[in-house]
Amino acid sequence: MSYVYAVARLRAMENRFLDASFFSRLIDSETLEDALKSLGETVYSQWLGASDVKFDQVIDNELIATCNELTQFVPDRELLDICRMPYDFNNVKVILKSLFKAREGGERRYDLLTGLGAVDTDSLIMALEGEEYGFLPYGLGDVIPHCWSAWEQSKDPRQAEILLDGHLFAAMKALAETLEEKLKKERLTTAIVGWVQHKIDAENLRNAVRLSRMNVDPSSALVFFHRGGTIRPDDVAKLMGEPLESWSKTLSHTDIGAALEAVQDRSDVRSALAEISKALDEYLIRALEKAKYGSAPENVILYLLRKEEEARNLRIALVCVANGLNREFARRLLSHAR
Repeated sequence: MSYVYAVARLRAMENRFLDASFFSRLIDSETLEDALKSLGETVYSQWLGASDVKFDQVIDNELIATCNELTQFVPDRELLDICRMPYDFNNVKVILKSLFKAREGGERRYDLLTGLGAVDTDSLIMALEGEEYGFLPYGLGDVIPHCWSAWEQSKDPRQAEILLDGHLFAAMKALAETLEEKLKKERLTTAIVGWVQHKIDAENLRNAVRLSRMNVDPSSALVFFHRGGTIRPDDVAKLMGEPLESWSKTLSHTDIGAALEAVQDRSDVRSALAEISKALDEYLIRALEKAKYGSAPENVILYLLRKEEEARNLRIALVCVANGLNREFARRLLSHAR
């Protein structure tokens, strides 16, 4: 199957996306029951059958079903794996934290595992519990022993998380580079590696805002920033010593700098995190918007990003309605990059 066929399928599936007017109505719902009734008039209705179903699970079920459907016609599964890999690494973190607790006499808890990853969760559990690291994907077998060593020395699970996050982005970039070489042989030019670099930049900036909120000294923050993006980790750390409103100007020579212009008047990092995170998510979608005008493989990633954007919007709207939160603030957090 060619990407002409795959992209045509994706174009047809775009009719399922929930539009801005739907989210406007949803967020105005008086009760969660009313909101779920509206959701029941969409493609999400198939997951609302059980009376005790949680809306988080409904959203996850739709995302999982979408990934499974794309697997049936996307020529290169690596495109899907690049998007699903972060969920796999999240599952590894959950399992490792549970094993750390068990080592100290606590109980193992796997209720936070997600089915959104590309790797079956049972397989991950078996490999990590049985220390059969050679069965792990993405080169995880090389990093897991280091995670154990870091935890045994510090008893701090965050040390293992730092190692896993660094390995995640290295693995994503390596997979993107391998896929690009493969597609070049098929005379297909792509920007997949470039997009992964943008994703690394976005995560580094997100971390910089979080660390600034926690008043972490920039000199101690470097370990939280990942290599492989277009912005050096050292330069990201330097941003933490500058006022937030100046970040977009400092990064004006980069593609991602413009993404921060919309929030450059937010001098308070505590209130700006959510809006900066939204701006970065929108930026990662816009970085692939040129793919919409052809049959490039990047359309697969673009579709999944838009589906994830939809999922985030649903969570924001439904949490707002369920908890009676400020509707106008929630509206500002809704993302509509297209």
